Amino acid sequence: MGRYVRIMLTALLIVSGVFVFLPSGYVSAGGIVANQSFESGTGDVPSRWSLTGNATRVDTGPIYVGNWTALITGDGGTFTQWVHTGNLTLPLTYEFWGWIYVSGNGSSNVSGVIAVDFWAGVNGTKLCSTKMLSATDTNGTYVQRAIQVRAPISTTHARIRLLATDWINGAEIRFDEIGLFLAGFYYTVTGYCFIATAAYGTETASELDVLRDFRDQVLLKNDLGSRFVEAYYKLSPPIANLIEKNDFLRAVVREVFVDPVVHFLQWSQGLWRA
Repeated sequence: MGRYVRIMLTALLIVSGVFVFLPSGYVSAGGIVANQSFESGTGDVPSRWSLTGNATRVDTGPIYVGNWTALITGDGGTFTQWVHTGNLTLPLTYEFWGWIYVSGNGSSNVSGVIAVDFWAGVNGTKLCSTKMLSATDTNGTYVQRAIQVRAPISTTHARIRLLATDWINGAEIRFDEIGLFLAGFYYTVTGYCFIATAAYGTETASELDVLRDFRDQVLLKNDLGSRFVEAYYKLSPPIANLIEKNDFLRAVVREVFVDPVVHFLQWSQGLWRA
């Protein structure tokens, strides 16, 4: 019994601080990528990303999470982020994904590319070949690309770049929802790994929509909220896995923590819902 009490208290402490930061009903959690939706930033410069050449952040209206997207407007434009993985003492497999929009004036081969490689140190030693996600003309919509990538022993950082190839004048390339996360811990429409979803036992519970709306309309609208969401994506999967496997924990987390917060957000939605 004491073991269950310790597990319950640990789970509840973490849930109380971070459970509301749910991923949406598609592969959207940025995992260890910061500002993966480009919602945080000053003007046309997104926080946590380095820009070179013809690269900018633009408000295009509602996309998946928020309104902002990364935009390449000319040859040589690049977004770069160095992501700290920790000092790996064994190889790890990551899920790597992103959404790409390409308008190439019809017949061109211009492509949007999301590239990742693994390094020992920032700009230190490159440990593997670069893996890429790409798309050509996407017919006026975003398409998702996803692969698994392997980080070698001694990796400390992943370098993620957003860029264009075979550029032609008049093309337009956008990126959104860039994700990198340990395989088995990311969220898809066919499963659940995150705390509130695990507490309800389904990704379609109406209560989750309230929490997702609060995340999208409040938390991701500012840098502090975005950092909390980022921290959640790093901390929650093991806890969610534990809750999902234990009916007692699931009931306690749902009834003691998740339900009261959902009820409060429903009561106060006139203050925060757009």
